[in-house]
Amino acid sequence: MFGRLGRRRSETLSARADDQTERKAAEDDVLCLLRAIETAAAEVYGRHGLPQSPGHYRRPADSDAWEPLGDALSPAEKWALINGAPEGTRWRYAAHEALGAHSDFPAVRQASALLAACHGLRQRLTQTAAITPQDLADSIRLGEAWRRLVEDAIYDQATLEPLHFLPPDES
Repeated sequence: MFGRLGRRRSETLSARADDQTERKAAEDDVLCLLRAIETAAAEVYGRHGLPQSPGHYRRPADSDAWEPLGDALSPAEKWALINGAPEGTRWRYAAHEALGAHSDFPAVRQASALLAACHGLRQRLTQTAAITPQDLADSIRLGEAWRRLVEDAIYDQATLEPLHFLPPDES
């Protein structure tokens, strides 16, 4: 009688371990896909002269070059940096995913939106909250946008030769 109860308990524990293993594998798959999307978006940034590595950046208002802020800076140190700028100098500050949000190029704006969506989804996944319908909708839209970004990048990188019109044969 007691052996049967113990077996059920061990079966329950092994089922829980299997569920956790499956959940961990699924989470690793999602994080791998997020990295692939972020890599594709970073390549678009790179083609347009924007930084490709995640982090926080700053640039003078009269320049196009973004300087990385140290990742080791605490929020208080970043705030002190913003407040400590000399009077009359204007700096712009942005996270990596926001660098291309106001670009003149649609591909850069799309890459920026993808990076922001990946960042938000990764934050929600690392929290132990349940996946919401909004998270699923974001994931579907993210996959669709990634496919478009990759297809556009393939088209941009293709070496298209000019058309040559030849006269018809005179036979």
